[in-house]
Formats: sequence, C-alpha cells, structure tokens
Amino acid sequence: MKALRRRRRRYVLFLVSFLLCILVNTAVSGAQETFTDIEKSFISDLRNLPVKNDDIETKLSNLQLSVERLVQQGQGFYEAGKYAEAINLWQQALSQTSASQERAIIYSNLAVAFRQIGQIDKAIAHWEQAIQIYAKAGDPNSRTQQAKLIVEQAQAYSELGQHKRAIQLLQASLLIARHNRDRLTEAAAEAALGNSYWSLGDYEQAISSLQNSLKIARELKDGESGNKTIPNYRSALIQTALNNLGNVFAKRADRYLYQANVAQIEGDERENARLKNLAQQDIFAAKEALEESIQVGVSDTVTVQALLNLNRLLERHSTTFSNSTSVGSAGGNNFQGVKEPDAVNSEAIAQNRERAYELLQKIPDSREKSYALINLGVGSEPSAAAKIFADAIAVSKHIGDSRAESFALGSLAQLYEKAHQYTEAMELNRQALFAAQKINAVDSLYRWQWQAGRIEKATGKIPKAISYYEEAIASLQSIRSDILAANKDLQFDFRDSVEPVYRQMMGLLLQPSNSVSSFGGNTYTSSAENMAETQPKNLSKVIDILELLKLAELQNFFGDECVQVAKENAQNDGNLADTGAAIVYSVILDDRTEMIVRSPDGKLKNYTVAMGQEQLQQEIDRLRLLLENRATEEYLPQAQKIYDLLIRPMEKDGESKNLKTLVFINDGVLRKIPMAALHDGKQFLIQKYAIATTPSLSLTASKPADRRNFKALSVGLTVERPPFAPLANVATEVAEVQKILGGTKLLDKDFTLNRLETELRQNNFPIIHMATHGKFGVDAASTFLLGYDRRIGIDEIDNLLRFAGRNNASTTNKQPVELLTLSACQTAAGDNRAALGIAGVAVRAGVRSALASLWYINDEATVPLIEAFYTQLRQPNISKAEALRRAQMKLIASDDYSHPGVWSPLILIGNWL
Repeated sequence: MKALRRRRRRYVLFLVSFLLCILVNTAVSGAQETFTDIEKSFISDLRNLPVKNDDIETKLSNLQLSVERLVQQGQGFYEAGKYAEAINLWQQALSQTSASQERAIIYSNLAVAFRQIGQIDKAIAHWEQAIQIYAKAGDPNSRTQQAKLIVEQAQAYSELGQHKRAIQLLQASLLIARHNRDRLTEAAAEAALGNSYWSLGDYEQAISSLQNSLKIARELKDGESGNKTIPNYRSALIQTALNNLGNVFAKRADRYLYQANVAQIEGDERENARLKNLAQQDIFAAKEALEESIQVGVSDTVTVQALLNLNRLLERHSTTFSNSTSVGSAGGNNFQGVKEPDAVNSEAIAQNRERAYELLQKIPDSREKSYALINLGVGSEPSAAAKIFADAIAVSKHIGDSRAESFALGSLAQLYEKAHQYTEAMELNRQALFAAQKINAVDSLYRWQWQAGRIEKATGKIPKAISYYEEAIASLQSIRSDILAANKDLQFDFRDSVEPVYRQMMGLLLQPSNSVSSFGGNTYTSSAENMAETQPKNLSKVIDILELLKLAELQNFFGDECVQVAKENAQNDGNLADTGAAIVYSVILDDRTEMIVRSPDGKLKNYTVAMGQEQLQQEIDRLRLLLENRATEEYLPQAQKIYDLLIRPMEKDGESKNLKTLVFINDGVLRKIPMAALHDGKQFLIQKYAIATTPSLSLTASKPADRRNFKALSVGLTVERPPFAPLANVATEVAEVQKILGGTKLLDKDFTLNRLETELRQNNFPIIHMATHGKFGVDAASTFLLGYDRRIGIDEIDNLLRFAGRNNASTTNKQPVELLTLSACQTAAGDNRAALGIAGVAVRAGVRSALASLWYINDEATVPLIEAFYTQLRQPNISKAEALRRAQMKLIASDDYSHPGVWSPLILIGNWL
C-alpha cells in the first residue's frame, strides 16, 4: 500500500496539471485559475483508493529508487509553491529514466510547473514531449492521456495569444475524446475552446462551447468521468465554466452597448433599442452565471475570480441594476429594495471584495493568487490597494514568477504615480521593468516603459520621457501580432491600452518651440535655438510614429497579419513620386490638433490647431450630420469653419502653391468626413485640388495605372433585401460601366458569391465595380457587402479580391486589381474606426486604389457621377484623383446634384495616380 500511494502521488501532478489549464479565465489581466485548494483533496482521494491492479506493485518494484525519490521530493516542493526547486528535481529525474511512460509523466509535471512561473514556451515544449510519447504508444489509455495533454498545451498557446493555433489543437483533442467516449476530456476541451473563441472576439462560438461544456459536466456524476480518481472534478469544471460564461456574456453586452451608441449617433433609434435590449439580456445572464459560480464554491480560487468579475459587472452596469429589485452579494444574499439602488450596489461590491480577500489569505501561493491580488487591488481604495499590491509582490517573488512580479510592482507604481509621488513611483517602476526584462515579458514590459515615460514627463524630464516612449513603441512593434491582432476584445480596449503610447509620444515631439511647459510643479524650458535644430527631425519622427499607429489600427481592426503583408507588397512597388502632390497628415491630441504637410520636395512643416480631441469630435460630427442633410444649405458655415482650421494656415504660408493634388492621411474623427466638401467661402476644396486619402503612405502602391486593358467586372443588386431597400438605378449604372470599360456584367441573380469566384479566378479584371449595399461597421464582424444570395463577409471579400489578382492556369499575366469601386456602401457615422474598413478591404487584398462612399448616396445621382469618373479615367495622363475631381465638379455645376451630400461622400483611397 505504501508503494501504491507513492505511485499515486506521482500521478497527482499529471491530473492536477490537466485541471489547471482547462479551467482558464483569460479575461482578468491575463490571470489563469488554478485549483491549488483542491489539490489536497485530490491527493487524499488518490491515496485512499482501494488497490484494483495486481501488477502495480510489480511495476513499482522495478523503478529506480533515486528517480522515485526525486519525483516525490519534487511533488512536495510543488505543493509548497516552490516551483523552481520542483523543476530542478524533476529535470534530474528525467535524466535518470528511459521508461517512456515515466518520462511522459515527468514531462507533464515539468510543463505545469513552468506554466506556474510564467515560462509558457517551456511549458508548451514539455507538453509536446509528453504528447509525442503517448501518440507513439497508440493504446486507448495513451490516446486518452494524449487528448488531455493537448487541451493543456492548447490553453498555453492561448496564453501566448496564439488562439487560432489553440483552436486547431482543441478541435483535434475533441475528436480523440469523442472517439474514446471520454466525456470528461470532451467537456474540458469544449471549455477551453470557449476561452479561445472568447479571446478572438467570437462570442457566439464561445458561449456555445462553454454551454456545451457545462451541459456535459452537469450530465456526469461526481467520479463518473472516465477518470474515477477525481470526484471533485465535475463540480470544479462547472464552477469555472459558469465564471467564464459570465465573463463572455458581460463582454458581449459591452459590444452590444458600443454598437447601440453608434446606432444612436446615426439616428437609428430602432437599432439602438434592439441592441440595448440584447445588452441588458446579456448583463443579467452574466450576473446569474457569476452568482451561480460563486455558489458552487468548490474552488476558492475560482470563487475569488467570480467575485471580482461580479464586482466589475455591478460597477460597470450600475444603472441597469438600479432598475432591478435585488443585487447579488458575496454570500449569494439579496437586498430586497430596502436601500437605494446605488447603496445596494456599493454594499454588495464591498462585501464581495472583503470575501475575496479573506479567501485569498487561505489559498496557497501561486501565480493565480498573485494575479487575483493584483485585480483586487485595482478596484480598492488607495491605502488598501497598496497593501494588496504588496501582498501580490510577495507572492510572486515567493513562487519565482517574474512576470506576475512585474505586474504587481507596476500596479503599485501606478498607485504612487496617481498620487503624484513620482520618486516612489519611479523606483517601483524600475523594479517592474527589471522583472519583465528578466524573462522578456514584452507584453508587460511596454506598459512599464510607457509608465516610466509618463513619470519622466510629469517631472519635466522630457528627453528621458521621449526615450522611454521610444522603448515602449519598439516593444509594442515586437509583439504587434500578439497584442494588436490576437485578442479582438482589444479592438475596444485599444484606445486605452495601446493607442495612447503613440499619441503621447507624438505630443511630446510636437511641443511648440520656444515654449515653457509645467509638469508636476516643475518647469521645462526649451530654447528656440535647440528647437530649431530638433524640430525637423522631430517632425520626421512623428510621421514615422503616425505610420506605425495607422498600421496598428488597421491590424487591430482586422485582427490578422494581412496588413503587414500589404505593407511589404507596397514597399516592393517602389517609392511614390508625384511632383504635384502634397501629403497632409493630421495628429489629434487631447489638447490640440497638429497638421503636418510634406511638400513634393520632402520638406516638412506643421501647423497647430487649437482644438483638442473632444471639441474637434463635436465639430466634425456636426459637419457630417449637416452634409448628409441634402434639404438645406446649413452645412456651409460649418464646412468653412473646418476649412479655416485645417487648410487655411497651409494656404497662407504658401505651402499649397503649384500643388495639384492633396493626399490626406487623416486621423481619428477626420476620417468621417470628405475633405472635398470643405469650403473656403468661395469654392469647395475639390474645385482647387484633386483629393485622395490613404490610411498609410507605407501601404500605398506607387505605380501609375496601366490603362492599356481597363476592362471591368461590373456587378449590381437592384432587388430589395430587408432591411435594405431596392436600388432602382443600379441596372443603369452597371450598364454604363460596361459600356465605357467593357468586360463582364453580373446583375441580381447572377451576382452570387460562387459566380464572383468563378469570374475572378478565370478572368483578368483590372477594375471591379460593385453597385450594391455595403456596410462598414465598427469592426470587421460588422462589415459586409450584400450579394443576391447572401451577405458577403469581409474575409470573403478579401479572398475574392485575391482571386482577382492571382495568377492561375487560365491567366498567366494577371495583374493586381487597379481599382475597386463600391458605389452604394456606407460607413457607420457613430465611430471613426468604420472608415478603416473601406481602406482595409483594399489594402489587405493588394488592391491599388478604392473608390467608395462614406454614406449612402441617392443611386439616381450616382449614375452621372460614376459615368463621368470612368469617362475621365479613360483619358490619357489623367490621374484617378483628377478623374474624380472632374466628375465631382460636373455635379457641382449641375442644377440637381450640386449639394455636397450627393457628390462629396465618394472618396478615393490609396494610389491616386
């Protein structure tokens, strides 16, 4: 029996490690839930099982005593939270045994220990070793263990932000588990899938997978799971699935509310009401799931996470719960309308926080405990937060987790920063930086570099501040794919967690010359002589940073690396050379807006607009609203006001002399309006210059269009597809395009996804003209074009356009698509990111230029505009920008279509030559 107990102890970590990784809550500051408090009960259960296998004693007797001692000692260290010591002993044991099964167990133990100290790459590598051993064995039991370890490894990939890789592994694990009828592993894999889908922003799939996991776990009885050695496992799985499900509902509610706000700004009250109702349903579903998770209570660690998550929900949606008769508290009690709603919320939150702290005192030191303390500290008042962060620092140091230590130190430094105690803040920040650098934890490192920059700025040490900001941006660029693309929740957190680094850096570089600025009571003065030397260099740096920000925004919008590929393709195309074009950059800061003009000779000059982000937002929103109202001329004073702010200084300075084209790289809210509609009091900007826009110069192909074979694929939809109205004049528009350019026409029932694919695969179309409803929303998920048979999502659009520019057996001389025209699309007015969708569709697929509308145009007016544009484009030595200018001027001169609400929303994006 003693030998048997030793054998069982050696399997404990294998089983517990499986539990650790499948029950991960990825939403709370990167913290993962372990079940250290359950481990002892598991160990007890294992030791007390009756002997059922007579050859166990025989196998044990053949083991090397030294290996057995090393594994047992490692187990003891692990249970005590001494992970480095456990790793050292298990590595020694691994070097002394050649038995495959024993090595697989040790590899698995090492993996979970490396994960506990934040060394995820090493954890993945050790799991891979164990997986390969079980895969080679091929017997049913080995396949079962293989499936379990794949789940663990997949969760580790998710921790690194590689969620798509995690999903592939989990789907493979599901197949194995179902083949083996291993319901436990099936439930675990579904739970892990839910977490990965959640991290990718696919909330529907996440909820479906988590609910599948919950259903399977509830159908099982304790101990009936394909592994009867873990009677508490079912309850633990249920508790964590409920916690994660609550978080996904809460996140989806946030997205619904964001979209509802956009709909409200656009005046769509019906859609606003629908989305708010969906959000409210998810908010209450989240609350119910989190409260049930707390009530299950089998794991103190998960209970703490659920309490903290419930608190965030109560704080964020206090108004929603104010209309409810009760609010959940830590003990599952309800306050039945005796107190004011806000008081009820506050008391429930305080009770939850108090209970969470009490539970954390009982939990053994672990990575999860450290992160839970950090999260608890973030929501606490300063004096309590300082103590909690100190506890988190002590825990992370005790277990040797440098990454958790860096977050704990950085959080405490932020507390001092907010209190303007900059000396203490900087000392803690240095320690946080060192801890992150020690293990190359770049996703935390950039935060502390950014924090150091803020502190140095606040104390007037501007050169040092700039240096730290440069380091933070370099760190962000090194992990671009992880932090900008991997987690689509960051599409909504981007402005808080990433974008300010770039903007604050540009603000420092663009400080006006000969200025005196006060930061934190200190004064920083820069002489005019010094600024005269550095200003041109600073402007060049600002443009470089702005380009990086634009790439980051696009990549974050689409959530993939295609934008980076597009950048490389554009660079291979050569440098842009247009002696008649100036590039006009805008940089919107909190306190002002900077306009930077790059002349054709490369000279840079900036102009300061005394209007920060908030006020500019109001002014631009007003102009957009007035431009869309074609029944009045009320837009004119506002169009002149914006002209005077943004364009007049450049003209007064003579920078616009001899220019033919203005290319705008617009920032933020400025993307929502057509620059062509700005008015100088006598004429529109388009009457003075050809105008184009591009999201980034580094993404803009430079070669002029090859006009020798300008045939088009012209497609259109005329019929109603609720809620979209019929487009009565599209048939005429498509016919005119074909008449001018030639090529192929697809109308209505011929305009299907399959037919488009066929045409684009088999033929070469330099121009693709699509006259159909399209919506460019606040993210890629809400962006689509309308085909006859169904909506065409943004990834499908991307694939279609790639077909059009790819060589195949039928077309050996295929060229990239020169121009994509979307004549009936519209962008969401309520969010300035929406315009990224139009630009990004073309950029990702390698299309040189796009012609698209910022809002829906009366399709009767579209016909003469499009006809004039393509007619001009056929002329020699006429650029795309000039062709659009001439077409728009033709409408300005007409009696029926002179209002800018008709002609100005059609904008040229990308290559303007």
